[in-house]
Amino acid sequence: MNSGIGRILTVGAAAVALALSMSSPASAGAQAAANRVCAKVYVQGSGWTAEQCANAGQSVSVGAAGGGHAIEAVQMAVAGSTLCARGYRQGSGWGAEKCAESGTRITLGSAGTGLRLESVIFGVQTGTICGNSYVQSVGWNPVWYCGVNGETNAIGTTGQNKRMEAVSFMICRSIESC
Repeated sequence: MNSGIGRILTVGAAAVALALSMSSPASAGAQAAANRVCAKVYVQGSGWTAEQCANAGQSVSVGAAGGGHAIEAVQMAVAGSTLCARGYRQGSGWGAEKCAESGTRITLGSAGTGLRLESVIFGVQTGTICGNSYVQSVGWNPVWYCGVNGETNAIGTTGQNKRMEAVSFMICRSIESC
């Protein structure tokens, strides 16, 4: 397995409890595994980035790593599976879980409010999705965090008042292939 992949969450006990308790959508049924991910972010002072997409085995990165501007919102979608996610927003904590069927976008955070999105919990019903984030004064995390077949994981930080400046997501055919 690639040493840059991890399924151990290190962003705080509250995030771990939330990541483990996220529900699976009742409508998931039998689906093929996730095979594509698309994402864009709302960067404070700049607006929405262009949407970037990647097929399984490739990563998609959006935002401005090292640019000093917070991500206020993340919009993402996957093809081939149901996506569930929730965001941790400055001043208000964890938002409600959002789930969407294949190809439907989820928006986390609040674009244009000046409030940073500090962490994102994510997972797909079938398949493997991994994520990483560029965090203020930390940089890119050396480990990719993955959720497999309904498990979730998180990127970013909670309770540290740090901004995410960029995020990356990747769909993998298996945890070993990431």
